[in-house]
Amino acid sequence: MLVILADDLTGTLDAAAPFAARGLTVEVALTPAAIPGALADGPDVLSINVRSREVGAAAAQAATRAVLAALPADAVRFKKVDSRLKGHIAAELDGTPFRAALVAPAIPDFGRIVQGGKVTGFGVDVPIPVAGRLGPHAEKARIPDTADMPEMASELEAALAAGIDLLVGARGLAEALARRMTGDAPAIGAPVPAGPGLFVIGSRDTITLAQIDHLRLRHAPAYRAAPNGRLTPDHCAGSVLTLVQAVPGEDEVSSLEVAHHLASGVFPGCVEPSATLVLSGGATAEAVLERMGIHRFRLMGECMPGLGVAFANGHCIIAKSGGFGGAETLSEIAAQMLRDGG
Repeated sequence: MLVILADDLTGTLDAAAPFAARGLTVEVALTPAAIPGALADGPDVLSINVRSREVGAAAAQAATRAVLAALPADAVRFKKVDSRLKGHIAAELDGTPFRAALVAPAIPDFGRIVQGGKVTGFGVDVPIPVAGRLGPHAEKARIPDTADMPEMASELEAALAAGIDLLVGARGLAEALARRMTGDAPAIGAPVPAGPGLFVIGSRDTITLAQIDHLRLRHAPAYRAAPNGRLTPDHCAGSVLTLVQAVPGEDEVSSLEVAHHLASGVFPGCVEPSATLVLSGGATAEAVLERMGIHRFRLMGECMPGLGVAFANGHCIIAKSGGFGGAETLSEIAAQMLRDGG
């Protein structure tokens, strides 16, 4: 069994999506407490939200240790990292016993590559040295340059042949591994159901902001600005497409507070009439699903590369990291929702 450990919910899903898209059974544990139930179903792939992004380094290390202790000793381990190397990567590796790792955070299909040992390309203003984010663990890491998927596949084969016991990467490495595990099976898209859609955006990443502009221009959803995530319950009535966006408020609050405000504002009034929920920003996705009482689900596939699709509590659920996707990403999801009526 392959186990993916991610530090937030969107990473948990986007790393798992290539496996589900190729017919492997993928269980997603949205919290560490959901691991035993997910293991009991015997999936090919278990993807776990360690929930270590928004805590301190010591807590991230402790959370990683606790999750690893709950897993079978013979599981193949894939540590999913943000492709721009955000989060407490070195601290999490402190809590992860391993001999040697392949560290390949590139997403070549997204224009984000590793060149000269640094992450560069789309959405990266200043090249990011990979070794510098690994701390002392860089000494045990293979950090190859990866500019395209054939290079990624080749480096994966070489690392496995050399006996590495930990994979560290983002969607690009997950894609290469999924192809390898399935004999290069093609990815099959999972449909987004037609019907009312709710976009809940907590991310302030410039990539997501460009996607919002594109969505509003192309599909004119009912727009609800939520200062610091605060939204009154009557703000989500009667629209085929509704976009709720967290915007800066008068006071300064943490991203976690914004996420919890959003979750309280959209559930149940905005969520219940919606066939599909698109949640952008890891903290936002976690907060909304927690508010809905959803702790694990089976990933059905992906509606677009890197965007996993799940069904739970009568809703289609799509979660997207703030820094992922082209300008048209949200608009293309909306077009699928509108295909029978808009």
